[in-house]
Amino acid sequence: MKILITGATGFLGQRIVYLLKKEGGNEIYALARNQKSAKNIEKMGIKVVYGDLGEPVVLKKSLEELSPNAILHLAAEIATQRNTKLLWQVNHEGTKNLYEAAKGLGLKRFLFASTVVVGEAGGELLSEEKPLNVETEYGKTKQASEAMLLKAYQTESFPAVILRPSHIYGPGGWFADLIKDMKIGLFRIPGSGKNYWDVVHVDDVAAAFVKALHSGKAGEIYHIADDTPVLMEDFFNEAGSYLGKRKIGHAPIFLANLLRGKDPVRAATRSARSSNTKLKGLGWKPEYPDYRSGLKHTFQSMA
Repeated sequence: MKILITGATGFLGQRIVYLLKKEGGNEIYALARNQKSAKNIEKMGIKVVYGDLGEPVVLKKSLEELSPNAILHLAAEIATQRNTKLLWQVNHEGTKNLYEAAKGLGLKRFLFASTVVVGEAGGELLSEEKPLNVETEYGKTKQASEAMLLKAYQTESFPAVILRPSHIYGPGGWFADLIKDMKIGLFRIPGSGKNYWDVVHVDDVAAAFVKALHSGKAGEIYHIADDTPVLMEDFFNEAGSYLGKRKIGHAPIFLANLLRGKDPVRAATRSARSSNTKLKGLGWKPEYPDYRSGLKHTFQSMA
């Protein structure tokens, strides 16, 4: 299968590339905006396609020349980005441009990386059928893109598959940065920490994307979470135990808002659990079904 990935060099993208290479039989390409990103892609042992999500004409030409069988759209401005205009330009307009460039290619699947972490849920178990309470700007950009892609499926059979990971952790990415802060005592749990956290190891997210690439149904949404929701303070206290810290301190919400920004804090302190039943129907099973096994692997990998 000829596969194009956006965001291939990111925290999740690198894991997906690894699994697709291991699987064999795939031609893997990654979108690059410039020479710098192209070099990073080449180091991963995959091929480069030049294009920019913000330049629709160039993007369309590049995709027509490549003619991929599938696209995995992971690239996005992250939730900690405080520039609202940039969030919408990259996360929604960029997705729209990619869809417009891809819709005439006869794709088998277009996988879109969304999120279930968008707002307060009162600790409720969230299925894919339940409308989400969207409170963050990042969440709004993802929901707008979901709506656009699902409409495209309904009106023109565009093969969009929506994947909504919960809080992703594992060796690398934002979690590695957080561990550095935790080591030197800079990290504090925002608020009480008594909110439910739906979490999932990055390797299990990557496996979910590969499973959806082969078996996901167009026009469907899949939540990605492990089997065991945890309270936020329990998650971070468990992480801290690997650093010799008995208990992680807390910070009041107003102070966390000042330091981290309101939207990231709102996302972190929301209380929600996510059902993975639908995803398991595709044959996916988490390698790390609970946060303890996932954190153990994470710290062993980072040692």
